[in-house]
Amino acid sequence: MEELALEMLAGVDLSAAGAKIINALSVVLGLGLVIFFHELGHFAVAKWCNVHVERFSIGIGPILWSRQKGETEYALSALPFGGYVKMLGQDDMDPNQMTSDEIAENPRSYSSKKVWQRMAIISAGVIMNIVTGFMFFAIAFRSGVQELVPVIGAVHAGMPAWEAGIRPGDVIEKINDWEIQNFTDITQAVVLSSGSLQVEGHRADGSPLSEVVTPNLGDLAREIGISPASSARIDADPSQVDLITMAGLAAERASEPFLPGDRVVAVNGKPVHYLHEIARETARLAAEEITYTVKRRVVKDGDNSAASPSGETQTVMIRIPPKPMKSVGLLMAPGPITSVVRGSIAEQAGLKLRDQIRMVDNLVVGKDIDPLRLPNYFADRAGKPVEVTVSRLTDNKGDVEEKITVVPDDYPAWLERPFTLESPLPISCLGIGIQVLPRIAHIVPGSAAAAEARLAEGQKIVRVELEHPDPNNIKPDLLGDQIAPKVIDLTQVEEPNWAHIFDSIQLVPNRNIRLHIAAEEGTEAFAVVLSGDTPETDWFMSMRGIDGWERETLLRKAEHWSEASSLAMRQTKSSLINIYMTLRSLIVQNLSVRALSGPLGIVSIGTKIADFGLAELLKFLGFLSINLAVLNFLPIPVLDGGHMVFLIWEAVARRKPSPRVINFAHGIGLIFIISLFIFVLYLDIFVNKLGFGG
Repeated sequence: MEELALEMLAGVDLSAAGAKIINALSVVLGLGLVIFFHELGHFAVAKWCNVHVERFSIGIGPILWSRQKGETEYALSALPFGGYVKMLGQDDMDPNQMTSDEIAENPRSYSSKKVWQRMAIISAGVIMNIVTGFMFFAIAFRSGVQELVPVIGAVHAGMPAWEAGIRPGDVIEKINDWEIQNFTDITQAVVLSSGSLQVEGHRADGSPLSEVVTPNLGDLAREIGISPASSARIDADPSQVDLITMAGLAAERASEPFLPGDRVVAVNGKPVHYLHEIARETARLAAEEITYTVKRRVVKDGDNSAASPSGETQTVMIRIPPKPMKSVGLLMAPGPITSVVRGSIAEQAGLKLRDQIRMVDNLVVGKDIDPLRLPNYFADRAGKPVEVTVSRLTDNKGDVEEKITVVPDDYPAWLERPFTLESPLPISCLGIGIQVLPRIAHIVPGSAAAAEARLAEGQKIVRVELEHPDPNNIKPDLLGDQIAPKVIDLTQVEEPNWAHIFDSIQLVPNRNIRLHIAAEEGTEAFAVVLSGDTPETDWFMSMRGIDGWERETLLRKAEHWSEASSLAMRQTKSSLINIYMTLRSLIVQNLSVRALSGPLGIVSIGTKIADFGLAELLKFLGFLSINLAVLNFLPIPVLDGGHMVFLIWEAVARRKPSPRVINFAHGIGLIFIISLFIFVLYLDIFVNKLGFGG
């Protein structure tokens, strides 16, 4: 029939690193199955209409294998990302057949059939894909599909969700008209909608949640700055054991190590279920030794995994001491307030965007108190009044000072971290985020920085490198195990926040810090290395350095086939709508074309999904099948949708389009399809590095 290009749309991570060959082959075979059913639809209806089918091919390009059976040649072609049914009187590579009077005189040619018959043949592939997509979904739901729960695990400071007051533990149930069943629904609702979002659900404490959130337009798509919830269980994969305890952090000094499959059930006796609950308690008790109550699988003789098939568990109490913050010996200059949470304590007290906090109580910020300590200063005074002196730029009076009294909420410091160079330093107990400038305001006497004579107040840091002190003895830390240093170039963003640099330093305390100082009038640029760990004595990290947590999922399993059919129908409808909304988002530029993926991207995504089991792979194939149905029915010449346009033309005008029109349209369509295929292949290989283990 027609050559099919599977340029699928996806807004997920496309990395193929570590994918198993068996899963990749399963995905390729699954793609072939999706294409087979599509072409089978064309083939079956063509036979029903008594059309002479010359060839039935799975794949496109050079024929690898073929067999003649009756009047039809059955072929397997080199490229599995397409297929075609070649009929007498219909050949995309030779459009003249569609207008040939000689062929039309043959009663078994495609072109001799009535318009409604040709419409049935053309639409059969699309209909078949919708039907098979539904079947894939039904089988998947009957088997049981793991879905990410619609619970917020992390909120990125300064992003729209944070400014709207959404917090970890909140459960989202509805966004605009979207009924939310899982976290994927949340992502799709954000990416594919337009304008502001009405977010509804309930808070972690059960109270109702109703907030308006206006997404940012990120590099690829609209985003609000949230992440899905992780469970309190560590990944059971024994090969990940070395990645659980991060080098240089407090977990290295635990009373005993955490193991794959461990589940934390309490922190200092307080029950927990999610990672964000563990994180909150850990941050609240930052200065104390913490006892984690852990449920651990009992390993029987002969078992080689902590995740033993045995259902027996034992309770293990693991104690971890606090970890002091690593002092850099530099106090950086405070910047303005760059983010305010709607309805927060700060907003109600009168703090505004671009206000600059000069003093807290009687302490000068940047001299008497490190601006990076402000989250702790306010959090330690929860429920008590704190006098804040701010400078505010006014239209007619210039900078004016104003004293404002705030009463901080009970919310731990540094629970939310500045994830990027553009993230503000969150003072969540007030509901503000502030800028900390990469300019030295004060050098702490006796520190490593004070020993560097070239460092001086007022200097600007433009680049930071976090280096392993001994490249021959590297332990994996939160920035990886590569020998090359972690380089952070502060000139890459307009307003870099030193808070992100400081946070990165805390995550890898064993590394040396190389600071690059900008050239200024009368001075040259230079670099210094600050080595050694100078711990603070009264300031502690909000985390202990345990990694490898599993995402929290729910099992959606139909108890009987009627329920599976109902779930499959909902998923089919949702997939159809999502694909059309994805196309719309591409057109209005709410979604970047860099979110597209080609054949390598499809295999990469599918390979990762296949790791979670057959049911998840079937659900993915169902999505691909629906995707193929929609994309292939777009009004593009060469595709089924383009053929349908010509048939509608013929039905309305009661005559076929001229050969010139058909040839021109097919040429344009073929160029478009080939160009699109090359483009998404370029994205796969050179942007997403899928062809080179990136």
